[in-house]
Amino acid sequence: MIIFLADDVGYGDLKSYGHPTQEWGPIDDMAEEGMKFSSLYSTNSVCSPSRAALLTGRLPIRIGVYGKYRVFNPPSPNGLPKEEITLPEILRDVGYASGMVGKWHLGINDYTPMSGVHLPHYHGFDWLGTNLPFTNVWVCDETKKHMDAPDPSMCFMYDNETIIQQPFSHQYLTKTFVDEASTFIRQQTENDKPFFLYLSFAHNHVAMFIGKDTEFTSNRGIYGAGIRELSWAVGEIMKDIKSLGIDNNTLVFFTSDNGGHNRDVQVLYNYLNFITPFIIVIGGKANYYEGGIRVPGILRWPGQISAGTINSNIVSQMDMFTTFVNLAGGETPSDRVIDGRDITQQILGSMKNESKTKKRILFFYCNDMLFAVRYGSFKVHFYTMPVKNKEEYADACGEGGFPNTMYFNCYYCPSECVIKHDPPLIFNVDADPAEEYQLDLALHKLLLLEVKHLLAEHNSTLIKGEELLSALNQPSQPCCDSSKPSCSCNYP
Repeated sequence: MIIFLADDVGYGDLKSYGHPTQEWGPIDDMAEEGMKFSSLYSTNSVCSPSRAALLTGRLPIRIGVYGKYRVFNPPSPNGLPKEEITLPEILRDVGYASGMVGKWHLGINDYTPMSGVHLPHYHGFDWLGTNLPFTNVWVCDETKKHMDAPDPSMCFMYDNETIIQQPFSHQYLTKTFVDEASTFIRQQTENDKPFFLYLSFAHNHVAMFIGKDTEFTSNRGIYGAGIRELSWAVGEIMKDIKSLGIDNNTLVFFTSDNGGHNRDVQVLYNYLNFITPFIIVIGGKANYYEGGIRVPGILRWPGQISAGTINSNIVSQMDMFTTFVNLAGGETPSDRVIDGRDITQQILGSMKNESKTKKRILFFYCNDMLFAVRYGSFKVHFYTMPVKNKEEYADACGEGGFPNTMYFNCYYCPSECVIKHDPPLIFNVDADPAEEYQLDLALHKLLLLEVKHLLAEHNSTLIKGEELLSALNQPSQPCCDSSKPSCSCNYP
């Protein structure tokens, strides 16, 4: 089993999802050879909570992965709670070796700069290669287009549980991820051992980068080139599993942790050779329009999943937790609420697409505020964040077309920019994924009553986890050498 997790890749960013100018690549081949989801949702519109949900099958609010900062920061003393049971922990119990390479973003240290008590080894991963315990952020830019130099306090790379670069270099990052993932797969195959690989990419989060070893170009500028490098990396791993003769025995899932950046921001930056737009959805990362939470999703398993199929059911990324556990012969925990459903019958073709009249409901929280629900064909918004147009973003553009400030016009919740809707907004996102046409509340009273009833059922099972994303503790800040004020080290 393999999960390829992209970072901030939007619903319409891939050629196979309809982008008119993005080049075709191996991820698109996966879509032709397997199942493509048209209504797959992340649980959150930013990194840490969505990743916690993917690996546990549980809403972030139950886990405690919510709070003031919305994500884990380098000096946070908290991480994914040890009492949460992750996918690799369950798979380990049924004989799988689990490995990870790439971005983690679920905690690092507790109260010392090198304790590493929240890193992947403590959550079921037997093997851990090169990884970014935090993430690849704006201030890690090496091109000097955004700033003079990267900030070491935000930009560091680990090998297993040891810092090897602070700040880190992007130049061979993707190839390193691929090479190490390939080694892990080959070792497990040689030992005739089933494996789970979690390959979590830095593309296409800012700072945007293209490795010197690939040097892809694109009609879409640097953003499209990043998609090409991401797709190339997926293709290299797919070549491996084919050459090793394990293609028919390997279930592969590609998705993104949340949506990309707002459509109008991307339109502007595309014109300026930076980022490109979603095709049909509005909003993006950090907010709860479709662009922030509806993501690409592809499952491939030759001989088991029919090629070229489209799954139009409402599916959550949390469903992959439950489904992977079932397919591996494991058992989901019975002592807690698991929000992911087992969709084995859907993906193996023994059950046709579920009728929308079944009206599955998905809950979308920003911290502990319920922003929206997806219910059947409909989306109900209790809160929204404003989305500026490209003219309003133009002032944030510097010389050469690169932004000179952060592009979130609204990020924190609660905050003054968050808009409350009472009564709520309703959209038919099957017919109107851009959420442009608000429905008449008077004609949807029954829908709102059903949502109210389902919310009451949900709340009856909801026990909030301890809030983890509000605490910072400076001694937790990773530092390769505390004798250096800058904590800057680049080891050979």
